[in-house]
Amino acid sequence: MAFIKPNVYAGLVTSKFTGKVKVLQLATDLGEIPDYSSQGETIVFPKWSLCTDAEEMEKGVALTPEELAQTQTTATVKQIGKAIRVFDSENLTAIGNQVDQGAMQTAAVLARKLDSDLITEMLTSSLKSATAAAKAITATELDNALQLYGDERDVDEFAGLVVNSLLIPSFMGMTEFVDAMNTTVAAGNGIVRNGLLGFFRGIPVYVSDKGTYDDVAQECISFIIKKNSIGYKMKKNIQVELEREAKLKATDIVADCMYACKLLADDGVVVVRKSIA
Repeated sequence: MAFIKPNVYAGLVTSKFTGKVKVLQLATDLGEIPDYSSQGETIVFPKWSLCTDAEEMEKGVALTPEELAQTQTTATVKQIGKAIRVFDSENLTAIGNQVDQGAMQTAAVLARKLDSDLITEMLTSSLKSATAAAKAITATELDNALQLYGDERDVDEFAGLVVNSLLIPSFMGMTEFVDAMNTTVAAGNGIVRNGLLGFFRGIPVYVSDKGTYDDVAQECISFIIKKNSIGYKMKKNIQVELEREAKLKATDIVADCMYACKLLADDGVVVVRKSIA
């Protein structure tokens, strides 16, 4: 007898998955991947080129219409999954709830993989700004990185900052982040809730250790992300299937999802780290 109901388990995984994703919440949902696409196939993501500057008009001279240019970029459809085995005897007698624990861990690994793929995309950005230290960052360095956006600095245009947990002490040492007398400091900065560390210059700062540390260079990687700069399409939301192993008196719970993600704006993400090419 199987003690797990697929729809119940899928609901548990989905709800916990939502709380585990960090970077995905900063990306733009571009809808669903067409039904005919499958794992390993290439799909198209739209990219819009900026139009030229406004023209000074003269009486009797008509403006020349400019056609909006749309370029295309492609991404590969990925399928990720995780299988958990639950023994009947342990599910009934083990300390703690195996189904709930399995759902939590499944959601965590799926979320981390999706976040990691989004970060891999952001690493391709041409906008980069250097820090002096490998595992520390200063307010001045963040301000220098923000300068790459020029005068396009309205706080409402930013999705957020993503930093490694090793940089939390750096933020806690910034007057611009923790000094209540500073007009740009938000109340509650430094208290992590759902991955949100606080706000820097009004931009939300999220903590994620997936893809934000270079093991080879031994340095942290931070990202400043504008809205609509990274995007994703879902082919299949989290789906759960059960495979009964009667001879073992166990049930394998298999969860998977399919998606594709892409950097959409070449000038929308700034990569901040010590080593920049």
